[in-house]
Amino acid sequence: MRRSSKRKSAPEEHHIPDAPPELPMPVCRQSHDLGSSDSLAAGLVSRKEIQNIGKNNTSRISIDTDLRRPMTPHAQKPRNPPPIQTNQEMLESSDRTRLREDVLNDPSRLFAATPALLPPYPMSGDGMLRMAVHDQRHSGKPDAKPHHSTRQLDPSTLKESKNESKTTLTIDNQGPLEDIPLEDESSLVTGFPLVCLMIGLMLAVFLISIDRTIISTAIPYITSEFKSTPDIGWYGSAYLLTACAFQPVFGRIFMLFSVKKAYLVGLFLFELGSLLCGVAPNSIILIVGRAIAGFGCAGVLTGSFVVVSAAIPLHLRPIFMAVVGLMFGVGASVGPLLGGVFTDLVSWRWCFYVNLPVGGATAVAMVLFFNPKKGKHGHRTFMNRFLDLDLVGNALLLGASIMLFLALEFTTLGVPWSSAKIIGLLVGFGVVSIILTVWQRWKGEGALMPPRIMTQRTVAASCGMAFMTYGAIINLTFFLPIWFQAIQGVSAIKSGVNMIPYFVINAFFSLIAGVFVSVVGYVTPPAVIGSAIGTVGLGLMSLLNVHTTTAQWVGYEILSSAGFGLSIQQGFSAVQTVLGEDDMAIGTAAVVASQSLGGAIFLSVGNSVFQNQLIKASRENLLPGVDIKKVIDAGAASFRHLVPDDELPVMLEVYNNALRMIFIVGIPLGALAAFISCFIEWKSIKELKEEGKGKETGGTSANTSARASISAPPA
Repeated sequence: MRRSSKRKSAPEEHHIPDAPPELPMPVCRQSHDLGSSDSLAAGLVSRKEIQNIGKNNTSRISIDTDLRRPMTPHAQKPRNPPPIQTNQEMLESSDRTRLREDVLNDPSRLFAATPALLPPYPMSGDGMLRMAVHDQRHSGKPDAKPHHSTRQLDPSTLKESKNESKTTLTIDNQGPLEDIPLEDESSLVTGFPLVCLMIGLMLAVFLISIDRTIISTAIPYITSEFKSTPDIGWYGSAYLLTACAFQPVFGRIFMLFSVKKAYLVGLFLFELGSLLCGVAPNSIILIVGRAIAGFGCAGVLTGSFVVVSAAIPLHLRPIFMAVVGLMFGVGASVGPLLGGVFTDLVSWRWCFYVNLPVGGATAVAMVLFFNPKKGKHGHRTFMNRFLDLDLVGNALLLGASIMLFLALEFTTLGVPWSSAKIIGLLVGFGVVSIILTVWQRWKGEGALMPPRIMTQRTVAASCGMAFMTYGAIINLTFFLPIWFQAIQGVSAIKSGVNMIPYFVINAFFSLIAGVFVSVVGYVTPPAVIGSAIGTVGLGLMSLLNVHTTTAQWVGYEILSSAGFGLSIQQGFSAVQTVLGEDDMAIGTAAVVASQSLGGAIFLSVGNSVFQNQLIKASRENLLPGVDIKKVIDAGAASFRHLVPDDELPVMLEVYNNALRMIFIVGIPLGALAAFISCFIEWKSIKELKEEGKGKETGGTSANTSARASISAPPA
């Protein structure tokens, strides 16, 4: 590209000196005419940089006269460069400006950028990139890892191609470009550490799940020792109440503080609460221990999904989240079985002691094998971040939750819904909920549940689906073992064995759904189809009676567990396709809180429906010789001894109908879950991975070779 000796002498123009070649240089993603106004507006080159290119370079680059103005907001006054030719003048001239060969051989001369002149706003050219120097300058750390692409051009990989109008320089084999946005792979875990970490997470989720139901078979022994029958409701609700109320605040904790430290704090609180329950000398200490354990449960459950998001690439997360979520379902199902084993063979206190060594193993795995990157809030002081947790919002949420749970618990104790106590609690719940909503909107981004995140279509749909789905599942997993014990007359251990088809099928289809999402990319199909199948299964469950055969109830189990196995984890995968890394913890916590709230509310509703059906039968004089209150207090395994032999068949029919009504409650919940899941956006995890949109959705960047083009003036 040397100048022809026959060229006319170029008119006198401003000469362009050299720029330091060692300064950082932006990557060009799109074609730019270096002499055009677009290149200047895009921040590719500035007027001063053009003046600093090539000390003895006789080449000139044209600039539109209408761009003779400051190029950055940092300029104190307009710059007045000497007059130079416009593009129109250059086109009319036969002596058009050409790039010298040494510039083509060393493009860093042309693209060396002066940090002080780089714009702190997105470029207006085709590239639409931010300059990394801006991030470094404002962070005060010149070596800080930028959020955007800063790959240096390698002149050895430049290729020159010519056509009639321009010379194009293409960049090949530069490695994967860090597209906007980018997933930081520094937290990813692979190999043996990943196996150990996943085992630890699975054990932790299993523990916090069985703690929700393991106490159900231990309650008769606890009330017998403490003489605390009026406190029965609080043994389960204290745990669920704090677990639900503190899910959102843990979402902000994981956003503002170290994920690893926050997870270990939640695990410590869960272990502390379990220890208090194990050594409790009276009912009050047991309830306090359950509340503390529930507080820790909020951190462990939310944190487990956050850790998976940080340690696993986006396209593999559905599988690993399905595995973690599977342990939650298995734990809730086998809880009553394990509780019966411990209380029969050892002591009810071992229902809580067992959490200590297993939780310790999880802590060791977290300490040794999970090393997340430092968050963007790491430079802030502890108190500054603590005050950003929205403690007022959490207090309002806790107050609303307490009033709702109290109202539900009182109904299970025989207090009518029309009583002043229940109405007052429900009105208080509504008023505080309205205040909480107004507060969240006023707080904006600093809110416990930022409206920007909660009103996002996929996040809202995922939370609604999780609320309905778990509301339907909790009654199935909690009351189906009771049906086995009460109607079929089997032991607690045998009822657990009868739940094995449910566990196995649920696990299998959870994994199938995870693999499907990883391969196909879309979470909506398994969410919709799974909820619909689960609803059909619940409809069949409502047909259970005293004459149901083994083949029938096994088939009903398989259908319902397969459906909800497909759908239960999709909310967690869905929110990660639409939320950035900083919002992911809050979105995940919102889905977990919705699950917990749905389970807590509809478990109480199911219990209330069950008891009210039995009381209704008593009032209708269907069981004249039976004390229904004693039947309810005795439980599913012992009520037969309280019923005369001639009235036992009628009692079994009444008991069966009460359980059937609980399954009927789940039918509209499953249908609503299927309907709401239709509103989840069709965002493909697979496509996001391939397009390199990892950081926006917590995924990975594209593993494709970089290819960019740099357009020079015509040769």
